[in-house]
Amino acid sequence: MKICYLIENTDSKHGGGRYAGDLISAIKNTGCEVVVLEQKSKRLGGLILDAIKIRKHLKNCDIVHAIDGYPYAIVAAVANIGLNKKLIITVQGTYAVAPLYNFVAGTLLKWAYKRADKIIAISQYTQNEILKKANLSNIEVINPGIDFKKFYKIPVYSDEKFILSVGALKYRKGYHISIPAFALAKKELPDLKYKIVGSQKDVAYFKHLKDLAFENGVAGDVEFLSRVSDEALSDLYRRAKLFILTSVNENHHFEGFGLVFLEAAAAALPVIGTLGNGIEDAVKNYYNGLLVPQNDSQKTADAIIKILSDDILGLNLRKNSIEWVKNFDWKKIITSYIEIYNAYVKHN
Repeated sequence: MKICYLIENTDSKHGGGRYAGDLISAIKNTGCEVVVLEQKSKRLGGLILDAIKIRKHLKNCDIVHAIDGYPYAIVAAVANIGLNKKLIITVQGTYAVAPLYNFVAGTLLKWAYKRADKIIAISQYTQNEILKKANLSNIEVINPGIDFKKFYKIPVYSDEKFILSVGALKYRKGYHISIPAFALAKKELPDLKYKIVGSQKDVAYFKHLKDLAFENGVAGDVEFLSRVSDEALSDLYRRAKLFILTSVNENHHFEGFGLVFLEAAAAALPVIGTLGNGIEDAVKNYYNGLLVPQNDSQKTADAIIKILSDDILGLNLRKNSIEWVKNFDWKKIITSYIEIYNAYVKHN
């Protein structure tokens, strides 16, 4: 079986890139042959030209798999006209949904979705958001996976008591909520620190966060880190007391799943996330962590205090995180993809 993947990148520092890279690697390990095409441009006017360029690569493939909606699903569907290859589309988050609210992009994307043989949503939330705008019967949910052996870490004792966030510094990640929440929690837990790991390319938002830390009296307790190596990040996961990411929805931009929650769980960390997005699939509420309402610093602070002030609760959440993340090992997840691929290849 030969599968052609149309993706943006396989950058492990990027959620979508990590998903694509891990999926392709897991598929290769099953013995399937793969072709990987990276599509950099997202210009609406250039999609047809891009589709023409990739047609030659699709001719010898059994399946075309586009990773995410815009523009990859559109390019793949256009390129497949006349070739009639089986078309699979993975829909992740923002770029699978937000374009549906634009007339031109939305019309093209809904057309591509309806031409797909199967649409795979990475979370129930992503699926539900798409179904609000497109009447589809060819969609199902398969959560992303993680290489458990790679990310599993035995926690180590650290004199420094800190909570950890991992994700690019942008509004959707909700750091403007977690920093005030940290400041509130610190009143009860005075030794607490906060480390935030992520790209600082959004200069304006980064400045806002630093100002926010200063205004809340915690500028000296919040540490912003970027360009962190995998080894250094692994060490942070092992030494942290709690993982937190208070993602918020903004104009149809949302957290599609949150692989960082699985990474944290593999390091036996209790986690705190938000309700009303794909994180609800990545965290089992009251089992390996707590989910709080979006845009609520007080309830977020209460969750931080609750976990870190109760040793028994914290220990149970740590144990449960390990058991929870085992369900997402790629060795288990990949079987669902192979079943779909095999069904369509046999159908041919």
